[in-house]
Amino acid sequence: MPASKKKPATKSAKKTSSPRSHSISEANALKLVDEAAALLRKGISTSASTTDKARLEAKKKAHTLLNKASSSLSGILDESTSVLRKVINKI
Repeated sequence: MPASKKKPATKSAKKTSSPRSHSISEANALKLVDEAAALLRKGISTSASTTDKARLEAKKKAHTLLNKASSSLSGILDESTSVLRKVINKI
């Protein structure tokens, strides 16, 4: 009689990102915010010599950078909330 092979247990739970990847994402978000702030500061300090078009372009770029940072941080918060809810439900 052949020995039956057992299938390895599979986990259906989604892997969560490590705290290290969170810190990388947080650092990336902070870098984006710093870059946006630098753009806005540059626009303020040189506003007399820049055109409306250049200021508008800087504003749009800063807005885009802040949106990326916000999305990154929202993703981290969503993952953290999900993990926290799972832990609370197990208690």
